[in-house]
Amino acid sequence: MPQNPDPHSDPADPFQNPPPGGAMGHSAADWDLCDELNVTDIQMRAIELTVQGLGDVQIAQILSITRKTLWRWKTFDENYRQVLTEARSQAHAFATDRYQALLLRATGVLAKFLEDTQEDNRFRAATVLLNMAGCFRPLTRKFVLSTTRNNDISDSWPEPELPPKMG
Repeated sequence: MPQNPDPHSDPADPFQNPPPGGAMGHSAADWDLCDELNVTDIQMRAIELTVQGLGDVQIAQILSITRKTLWRWKTFDENYRQVLTEARSQAHAFATDRYQALLLRATGVLAKFLEDTQEDNRFRAATVLLNMAGCFRPLTRKFVLSTTRNNDISDSWPEPELPPKMG
């Protein structure tokens, strides 16, 4: 009997919807690198679990290996480390793309509320947009660090003008 798909899942997410094949069910977007670098199926599964955010103790228990084995792979196995780095990079790129898509959808929702007939809804949407505007404006000043004669770090911002002291 087919299961109902998770309404919160993303069909494009390779970590939620692994491609068919592979004894360990490799689930990253591009695993050609693991074949080139002779990474085993159990190592691939460890990489997947690491990228998903599980800790070493959990991964070792799930895969029935010792934490020391996992540590050795992460510390000394250059092929393992290279595939792990690539998997992390792909996961980060996917998360960035997903966030940008959600941000566009959220902006569309706010735009609709700006046209709402209810004044309270328009006000709330305008307030949210004005509060978020600072997150997206370009920086007007560059914070440049410079060194002084004593190698102390000081910033290039001008000293504030203060009124003279009285008394």
